[in-house]
Amino acid sequence: MIESRLIKLSEKHLSLVYQWRNRAEVRENMYTNHKITLDEHHDWFKGISKDVTKEYFIFELDGELCGVIGFVDIDMKARSSSWAFYSGDTTRRGLGSLMEISALNYAFDILKVQKLYCEVLEFNESVIKFHRKHGFKVEGIFKKQYLRDHKYWDIYRLAIFEKEWAKCKDEVISRSKGSFMPGKFFTHTFEITNDQTASFAQTTGDNNKIHFDDEFAQNNGFDGKIVHGFLASSVFSKIFGTLFPGEGTIYLGQSLNFLKPVYPHVQLEARLKVVSKVGRRILVETTIIDIESDEILVNGEATLLLPITNSSL
Repeated sequence: MIESRLIKLSEKHLSLVYQWRNRAEVRENMYTNHKITLDEHHDWFKGISKDVTKEYFIFELDGELCGVIGFVDIDMKARSSSWAFYSGDTTRRGLGSLMEISALNYAFDILKVQKLYCEVLEFNESVIKFHRKHGFKVEGIFKKQYLRDHKYWDIYRLAIFEKEWAKCKDEVISRSKGSFMPGKFFTHTFEITNDQTASFAQTTGDNNKIHFDDEFAQNNGFDGKIVHGFLASSVFSKIFGTLFPGEGTIYLGQSLNFLKPVYPHVQLEARLKVVSKVGRRILVETTIIDIESDEILVNGEATLLLPITNSSL
């Protein structure tokens, strides 16, 4: 299991941070892009150590110090903060995403801000896309705001709110863990039509009037005719066989709890989350919700055998 944590930046880290900060690929994307001196570096540390609006951390991953995360302009009255980070190991795949997730969790869970924002120079398109992938949205562009090498550049301002992070957090974290590792998250929107209900009844022989007669269904305590529970939950078979994990997947088992009625022509969402993975076998949490009410209609767990081509993911 990958273990990470944020360590308060201290004087013992300064030599390592000095090396990271002066790397060309780090300086290139900073407002101050010259090679800083040791005196400048120590003056910077003295300044942030006395400034209550700034907090800096070292990101540690599996016992290794990997980068710097900083929160500045912390305003607890407005509950907002700016932030930035840079990696000490630009060759390590996925490190940036782990650092961004840690920063977001700290900002909203520990620092208790309601808004986190950052600024990115326009030529750093990959970082703008990277932040947007983690839920940030561009809220403004400062035109020709920054001068470098006799050229003026735009500055992109991106931000994310506490509620927005709460909505996308699971999906962002699941993407960072690999295709089918525990925590991987997948969603699929769909609806059941009257024609699909009729076709399912013809195939199974279940012609219960509760699926076709509104008055009969209402007399039995529903708002109108309801969809067969197994028809609604058959969406899992479609997803597993064609979308996630995809072709070659073997369905080994499925538990289902029908908690609330599923009505035809209602926007639904199937939510899947990998619970565990042992070899090719994965356990997936399966849920169907009514998008409008956000109520859980069906839940359970599925056991799958991954295709051989995907089993290492």
